Amino acid sequence: MRAMLSLGSLLIVLAIVALSVRSQLHASKRFLPSSTASGAASSPFDTNNPSQAVSQYQRELDKAMKAGAQHTADQAASAADEGTR
Repeated sequence: MRAMLSLGSLLIVLAIVALSVRSQLHASKRFLPSSTASGAASSPFDTNNPSQAVSQYQRELDKAMKAGAQHTADQAASAADEGTR
């Protein structure tokens, strides 16, 4: 009985993971790169060329990661300044 419940639980978890992966794959197909931070539009690219879309996504992600790291560094410096007062 215990083995049947364990197997049933495992199947439920696998079904949830499969649904999640499927929805994530469908979400990535709808990805459109946002405009740049300055408000100017991104360079146009062929939506039928996946490698160009991936490289655009990587550039946007790198830019966001650098901005996040800078923000974190600014917060840490600000907290250190507040701590010395």
